[in-house]
Amino acid sequence: MQSWYGKVHPETADAMTILGQSLTYQTRFDEAADLLQQSLAILEHVYGPVHPRVAFALNELGNVAIRQKKLDEAEADFSRVVDIYRSVYGERHYQIGIAQSNLAGVYVERKEYARAELLFRGTLQIYSETLPSDHQNVGICRIRLGDALAAERRFKEAETESLGGYQILSSKSSGPQKWIQMARQDLASEYDALHQPEQAAKFRAAAVKP
Repeated sequence: MQSWYGKVHPETADAMTILGQSLTYQTRFDEAADLLQQSLAILEHVYGPVHPRVAFALNELGNVAIRQKKLDEAEADFSRVVDIYRSVYGERHYQIGIAQSNLAGVYVERKEYARAELLFRGTLQIYSETLPSDHQNVGICRIRLGDALAAERRFKEAETESLGGYQILSSKSSGPQKWIQMARQDLASEYDALHQPEQAAKFRAAAVKP
């Protein structure tokens, strides 16, 4: 297969990455992984191991791996994405934050919440220097941090982050519903734990709306 790498235009490989991403959304994980591995091999052949397009393909491979609970593979993929973006952009770039947040998701899956918290907080620091305070990525990261803190039963800290992220995303005309719903569910549980039943009921009711 090596012999045909140089004959494939890199834009074709990019299209393969996007198709692999689409297959992941359709839960066709084996097909997605196979296509993304091919795309990655082509992009590495064209650009070398350190390039944003290589990082994009690696990130999508990481997304497939985490969905399949192949956490070691996901950790390796996302860690390499972080390293690539640091090499390309330096220490402060929002893409590094996105990659770190994805890596933190692996640690959440492993229940390594302290490691996840460290990465989420580092991501928020990067975002504070590179993105507006009400940016969607900030909201998502705060919700994910709140979820990790709640898993450690640090409910007051969790409520601060979950609510802050929820307020950011719910203020958008087309905020990502996946994360808004997650925040509502988390806030309902957090307010239960904080003995605030009226607040818990409010968010629980919102979470079940179609």
